[in-house]
Amino acid sequence: MAAGFLLQFASAPAVVAPRRHPAVVGRASTIGGTPAVTDRTAVGTLSLPSLGIGTIAWNGKTEEDKARIAGVAAAAQARGLDFFDTAERYGASPLSLIPAALAGLGLPVDKSYLGGDCESNLAEWGRGATVATKFTPTPWRRQASDVVDAARGSCERLGVDSIDLYQLHMPDIIQPFRAFGVVDRKDEIYWDGLAEAYKSGLVRNVGVSNYGGALLERAQEHLARQGVPLVSNQIAFNLLCRREGSLATLEKGNELGVRTLAYYPLAMGLLTGKLAARNLRQAVLEKRVSPQRAADLCRYLEGGSGGTAGDIPRNGVLPLLEAVSDVAAARSKTPAQVALNWVMCKGAIPVGGASSVSQVEDNLGALGWRLEPSEVGQLDAAADDLPFDFKGAGFQTTDSKFVGYGFERWVLN
Repeated sequence: MAAGFLLQFASAPAVVAPRRHPAVVGRASTIGGTPAVTDRTAVGTLSLPSLGIGTIAWNGKTEEDKARIAGVAAAAQARGLDFFDTAERYGASPLSLIPAALAGLGLPVDKSYLGGDCESNLAEWGRGATVATKFTPTPWRRQASDVVDAARGSCERLGVDSIDLYQLHMPDIIQPFRAFGVVDRKDEIYWDGLAEAYKSGLVRNVGVSNYGGALLERAQEHLARQGVPLVSNQIAFNLLCRREGSLATLEKGNELGVRTLAYYPLAMGLLTGKLAARNLRQAVLEKRVSPQRAADLCRYLEGGSGGTAGDIPRNGVLPLLEAVSDVAAARSKTPAQVALNWVMCKGAIPVGGASSVSQVEDNLGALGWRLEPSEVGQLDAAADDLPFDFKGAGFQTTDSKFVGYGFERWVLN
């Protein structure tokens, strides 16, 4: 096994000395004194860095946390990584969706606030960046005008006149009366709302998230009849998350001309080679990681059954990590850079989190080059040999959303 996979979690001491990696030629240039990433991808009217930054964890509870996140955002923009993805729900706890369940049952609860603060934080920390955000389908949002109103609210929280990319967070899966045979799907209504927001100038581009290929094509056709281009679909996609429709959905998007944005591109850190089970367990004791999340990640690393991860054979993801390590060593890259670049080679823009300036620097090293087809094939083969897929950890999953009364799921395949 490559020694790199005994590396630390968070700030624990490294087992092996880190190797210095040369700068990637051509990944950025300087324009007017500001670094500009030249490795870019067109998404609708936008020219984006071929690597985005997700902000689901950019909701600091302490002044120290807020200062750290603000520093990460500033460092990213200073280095040309100025595409941030957020949502009106980001920053909320899973339990804060309980009001969504109660409202769906017809109880009189406050429906004006969905609990996230990341949009408001980005108004301060991400000023001047390209920002994508998302509308959350909920039972009480039953008209196209609800999408327009929500977009207007996001504009206000973000401090902008129009949103660069506005997405539906998921299909209309929150159906609290499903058990009684009552389903009220409002997907087409939400598509109409996207069209209205686009035509009103509130949003410059529209996209969806967690749509499988068939629903993606339906949405594109529906919007096209109103003269509105569908430019993106955001799904969980990485070397460990290719089955159950993810790869097929990406390929369908490529066929339709709809760009895929890939969240969890590093599988919650599993593909960085820096997670170790012992450090995850220590992080639980120190209350830095939830027990559910740590237990699932440990199963991916060691093997085991239960939880979100399901049945994982002994040694879990380590055979794939060895293959990533081999390619990384040959390329003088880090495993994370190779894993991110693999996503780009498939035609997607990876959107990964960043909680430190060092992570921003490491992610930047994924730009300005591409894996050779033989290297992509080598990694594909190693991923195919694993008899399981990455399904997330704890309350954060790749195929569902916790909505207060339980998990509601979408299907990509």
